[in-house]
Amino acid sequence: MPPADEPVRKKAQYALRVEVEEQLSPESPVEENSRATWEKLYELQAHLLAPKLQDDERRNTQIGGEVFRDRYMDLYDFFPIGYLTLGSDGIINEVNLAGAALLGVERSKLIRRRFAPFVAPDDSESWHRHFLHTQNSSDRQSCELAIRRLDGSSFQAKLDSMRMEAGNDAPLRIVISDITERKSMEKEIQYRRKEMDDLHMLHATSQTVAAIAHELNQPLLAIASYSSAALMLLESGEPNLDKVRKAIDGCERQAHRAGKSIRDLLEFLNIQEFTTEIFDLHKEIADILDAARSEQELAFECVFHKSEELPLVRASRTHVQKVLLNLLHNGVEAMREAGVPLPVISVTVKRIPDESAVQVTIQDNGPGIREEDVYRLFKPFFTTKAKGIGMGLAVSRSLIETNGGKLWFELQAGAGAIFHLTLPLAS
Repeated sequence: MPPADEPVRKKAQYALRVEVEEQLSPESPVEENSRATWEKLYELQAHLLAPKLQDDERRNTQIGGEVFRDRYMDLYDFFPIGYLTLGSDGIINEVNLAGAALLGVERSKLIRRRFAPFVAPDDSESWHRHFLHTQNSSDRQSCELAIRRLDGSSFQAKLDSMRMEAGNDAPLRIVISDITERKSMEKEIQYRRKEMDDLHMLHATSQTVAAIAHELNQPLLAIASYSSAALMLLESGEPNLDKVRKAIDGCERQAHRAGKSIRDLLEFLNIQEFTTEIFDLHKEIADILDAARSEQELAFECVFHKSEELPLVRASRTHVQKVLLNLLHNGVEAMREAGVPLPVISVTVKRIPDESAVQVTIQDNGPGIREEDVYRLFKPFFTTKAKGIGMGLAVSRSLIETNGGKLWFELQAGAGAIFHLTLPLAS
């Protein structure tokens, strides 16, 4: 009996007991011969009234059960989700009104029909796998497939199935939900996302083409100008060989500049597999600093802070050289453009406590980076230079991350820029 009907039953029992006691109460206790006679009479009459009490309680229980059954059937039939009960042979034993409406068949005509024909042919294999998994498991099983009605229409459905009792031959309870609208929305979202990706790709492509065109246009124009000047000098009666030589040198420098821009871009777009090796980072940095000082345009004072007993690192030596040279070149160039009288770059190497990595810090005394430019610093094609494609830091970060390290910029008050990078230790 439902819990809600329990007070009614108790109240009825209490009323019957009161009635029994009233009927059994002596009209005048004085008229009774003895207490024993009264007790026997009470017991006899109570025995005669007990069937009436039991019949009333049984009747109330039956009424409560019918009310509970009616409530259950109402919920079962009119709940807006389809319910099916399938036998172990896949035959429909029970179905609620919502389930019949989803399948497009009257409920009476669904009973004793197989459920499999309602599954779209393309999803029949998925349905059989789902059916077998549900029979062989005590857990709820779910799947999504297309249901085809008898009139030829179809909808996307989600099936949540569970075995009703133990045993492989036990019937299955299946909940069917119409997810056509949800699947349509997911498809629309995917389509819109693809459109956005295509637009982003188109924008990135146009940005890349514009950056390459801009970067290559300047050296090509310079080469054309140097070449014209050299031809004019050679066509003169007495050519100045020193000027011709300078013009040809200018052509060579601009050609190298154009080639470097293309190489940086290709390296960023296609960082292929590489070979790592174990090497002494102190020695490598010292060699890179010597190579940087030997270049005429990289004139600077360097302070190198070494770490005592630094373990060997494992990385691509070529990648590390390229990144360090790029950071040194950026620092010196920024200090030169700002007119710093004595460019100084400080390089500090230390082992990171409790980590199997080493950290390299490169700091200059130039103008630093504006706060509003920091978040774009490592984005491709962003540059603060008058001449540059904006790929150096993007390529550098990609190279360091490919080697298992990190590269970042530290914003600080005052002059100077600080870059940090990490590399994994060999052991």
